[in-house]
Amino acid sequence: MYKVDDVIYVAKFNRRKFHVDCPVCFKKGSVGLILGNGDIVTMPCNFCTNGAGTNPNGYISDYRLEAGTETIVVNEVQIELTSQGQKVKYVSGYSLYQSDVVFETADDAMKYALLKVAEQNKELETKAEHIKGKPNKNYSWNAGYHMREAKSHEKKIEWHKKMAVICKAKAGAKP
Repeated sequence: MYKVDDVIYVAKFNRRKFHVDCPVCFKKGSVGLILGNGDIVTMPCNFCTNGAGTNPNGYISDYRLEAGTETIVVNEVQIELTSQGQKVKYVSGYSLYQSDVVFETADDAMKYALLKVAEQNKELETKAEHIKGKPNKNYSWNAGYHMREAKSHEKKIEWHKKMAVICKAKAGAKP
C-alpha cells in the first residue's frame, strides 16, 4: 500500500474518436438489395446516417481506447472495509484512483493499461461485427415496405386518374 507523498503511476485509458469508411455501403451512401425475383432495389444506407432524417455520409464514427500512464503524488489514502474485503483508493488533487490502476513503476502501469485496452478494443470489435449484420435485415424489410407502399400509391394514382376522367366527362356533358 502506498502512503501520502508517494509518487506512483496510474494506468490511463483514453477514448479516441475517428472516422472509418462505412462497412455496409463502402462510402457510396446507398446499397442495392437483390429481391427474390432478381430485381435490384437501391436505397439509402441506414448504417452511416447520423440520426433520423439525415442523409448517409459514407462513413461511421468509431472509438478506440489508447493506453497511457500518468505520474501522480498521493495526497490522501482512503481505506474502505466492505463485506468483500478492504478497498484502497488514492487521491491526487481532485482525482480518485482505485488501487487496481496504480503502480510503482511506469512500465507496470503501461503493461496493465495495454492489457485492459486490448480487452476493451476486442469487446468493441465484437459489438461492431454484431451490429454490422443487423442492418442488413432492416434493408430487406425497408425494401419490402417501400415496394408495398409504391404499389399502393400506384393503385391510388390509377383510381384518381379514372375519377378525374369521369369528372371531366361529367363537367363537359350538358344537362
